[in-house]
Amino acid sequence: MANSNPNDTKLEQQRAESATAALKSQTEDNHTEDTDAAADRIADNLKSAKEDK
Repeated sequence: MANSNPNDTKLEQQRAESATAALKSQTEDNHTEDTDAAADRIADNLKSAKEDK
């Protein structure tokens, strides 16, 4: 029985692509009309935090 090569970049690439596809699917499934508004609020909060320093 052969052990898989830990340096197998092709396998790592497949894993990365699979993980990316899963995350993309998850975020698309969770997408709502409020997403853009939430992103704007987060950006505003970050801007405020930077100005407070």
